[in-house]
Amino acid sequence: MHPPLTFVICATPRTGSTLLCALLAASGVAGRPESFYRAEDRAEWAEEWGVPCDSGGSPDPVSYLEAAIRAGQSANGVCGIRIQAETLPVFLDEIRTLYAETCDDGALLAKAFGPCHFIWCRRGDDVAQSISRLKAEISQVWHLDGTEPKSPDHRAVYDASRIDGFRAGIAEGNARWARWFAANSITPAVLDYETFATDPQHHVRALIASAGLDLSRDTALTVPNRRMADAESAVWAARYRSERGLAPFLC
Repeated sequence: MHPPLTFVICATPRTGSTLLCALLAASGVAGRPESFYRAEDRAEWAEEWGVPCDSGGSPDPVSYLEAAIRAGQSANGVCGIRIQAETLPVFLDEIRTLYAETCDDGALLAKAFGPCHFIWCRRGDDVAQSISRLKAEISQVWHLDGTEPKSPDHRAVYDASRIDGFRAGIAEGNARWARWFAANSITPAVLDYETFATDPQHHVRALIASAGLDLSRDTALTVPNRRMADAESAVWAARYRSERGLAPFLC
């Protein structure tokens, strides 16, 4: 049975999508979104869910989809899933094998997940986004939510060339989402990080309301996630902008 509604979080890394997923889950009515189709995590999810795999270790797509929906559902049946831009093509290809007669991607996801409410997470300051990605990639500390190691294995160092690469990847990811939305006549709710970060709970309540769901004012949207950017990040951003001749980012 399809969920009555599925929140589809569309993102590139370091846009606040993890905080968004945590707050949606904390609401108790907006699903429990995770990156169920991220290539690096699929084997772990499949093992946790007991999904059968073929001889090559690939999970059965039907069983995996059913398990992902169950894992992503809140008590009211609403589902949530997060898709990063780089995951989108492989994700769509797999879902399409289950509904080969459906051509339009929006209709395809509706076949799999029921009515979908798309949220596009973006970040205007791609320099800050890239620095956040650089630090996370090197330290392997992706979130501050109480599960991170007290002493990361590696400390990030400034690297302008890697920041260049991450900025290019961000531009490509955002372009992919923009093309996909346009090609499938999808108008997502847009959540800009710089605005979202000013009052995450308020913006999540507004998103939930816009999807037609009721959330009691008494429901506390409390999550352990903490902001990762620090004074060093600001210094690196200023240095990079100076080296590349970029103007300061203005919100």
